[in-house]
Amino acid sequence: MKLIKAHIENFGKISDETFEFNSSLNEFYKENGWGKSTLASFIKVMLFGFDNERARDELSNERKRYKPWQGGTYGGSLEIETKGKKYIISRNFGSKDKEDEFVLRDADTMLLSNDFT
Repeated sequence: MKLIKAHIENFGKISDETFEFNSSLNEFYKENGWGKSTLASFIKVMLFGFDNERARDELSNERKRYKPWQGGTYGGSLEIETKGKKYIISRNFGSKDKEDEFVLRDADTMLLSNDFT
């Protein structure tokens, strides 16, 4: 799988940011507190969902930990390429997993895809 682009609407401290990835090494050399770990968590959550949702403390419960600091839409999109095909994953997160929205589109046609769930 290859990462192409990530757009974070709101996730933790990151708001309305787009990151484009090249096919070689992508380096994020930023100061502490910039959001490097938040970006990495966003990519993981977009692909696999949140971990430890039943945990009560905010450090263990990812859904609570990355709830947007500034409010607004919680989520974003991730463009990937796998097996020679490009996809756009869009997710908006609610307070509970039942409230989450997941959409997968073929990046070339923008049609809905059922290739992954």
